[in-house]
Amino acid sequence: MNATNYVKTAWLTLGLVLAFVIGWEMYWRGQGLPLSYNDDESMWASKRREIYGSTPAKPVVIGSSRIKFGLDLSTWAHTTGEKPVQLSMDGTSPRPMLTDLGNDPAFAGTLIIDVTEMLFFTPDGSFPEKEAIKRVTAYPNWSLSQQAGFYMNRALESSLLFLDDRNLALNPLLNLLPLPARPGAWGGPQFPREFYVVNRDRQSAMTPAFVADTALQNKVKAVWLDVGAHSPPNPVDGPALTAILDATKRSIDQIRARGGQVLFVRTPSTGIMREVEKKMYPRAKYWDRLLAHTQTQGIYFEDYTSLNQFVCPEWSHLTPQDAILFTEALIPIIAEKTGWPIGPKLSDNRPNPSTFRL
Repeated sequence: MNATNYVKTAWLTLGLVLAFVIGWEMYWRGQGLPLSYNDDESMWASKRREIYGSTPAKPVVIGSSRIKFGLDLSTWAHTTGEKPVQLSMDGTSPRPMLTDLGNDPAFAGTLIIDVTEMLFFTPDGSFPEKEAIKRVTAYPNWSLSQQAGFYMNRALESSLLFLDDRNLALNPLLNLLPLPARPGAWGGPQFPREFYVVNRDRQSAMTPAFVADTALQNKVKAVWLDVGAHSPPNPVDGPALTAILDATKRSIDQIRARGGQVLFVRTPSTGIMREVEKKMYPRAKYWDRLLAHTQTQGIYFEDYTSLNQFVCPEWSHLTPQDAILFTEALIPIIAEKTGWPIGPKLSDNRPNPSTFRL
């Protein structure tokens, strides 16, 4: 083959690749899917680097998915002038992250910890902690090549829908195949792809299609029931619970000793999910004991009219519009409770309209 043929082959290959990429992108755009960023280890690490400038106006937030949906970062920034550093992780206990921050001698900032009892109060090393442990462990080894790859990928993700690994990579697409489950096997929760998207600040938000479609909402409710059926029947108690409280207090004391500040928040849940949580995790035994044992202030959504009026369409997370309203209501409560200079207190509560932005 001569040089001319090589050039023709190269151009033909490039044309086929471009045609495939463009066709694949157009196909998924035709499905009405919104743009979303990959909330992977590198994205989490990029936010982990920002913790050292945290203040009451720019707190570090750790928790599970509820605070990722429920705290609208743009609304917070509209009031305080700064965006929180969102380190929370879906389906994950924040305690490994709390341990990491406690052990970091350079962290002396402001920390908000969201508590979802069924994830927070889990034994050390159990499944809800594994992904958090993985990211905390990997962060110190986040290499220059990984960082370069992350920033290049993020630039592409801002324009190309098909790079959404959570929904459009091979594994999630294979999960859509109508294969019967094997007896005794469980592959974990499978959410409809319309459930939510993630923006560049790691905030999650339900898609408009999900908010408008009760059938999709019912699918996620069925997922929660399925997760409950595969969860331990008895919550942690006795010495194991005491060990969790002791470890939590130790990390909080470390942060305070360096001049840091900590606040617990319990975000909304409703419906059957809320009833199960009340039964399995009585407030006095878990939330109240957590605050007393760690000598830390906390905000429980049911204690405030402005926070307890929301209905989670799938029992566990707020819609984007409700997240804006929740954040607008939460800021003055935090200011009143802690004295942090982050905005108007309850006596001077003014609305701050905002939008979810990618």
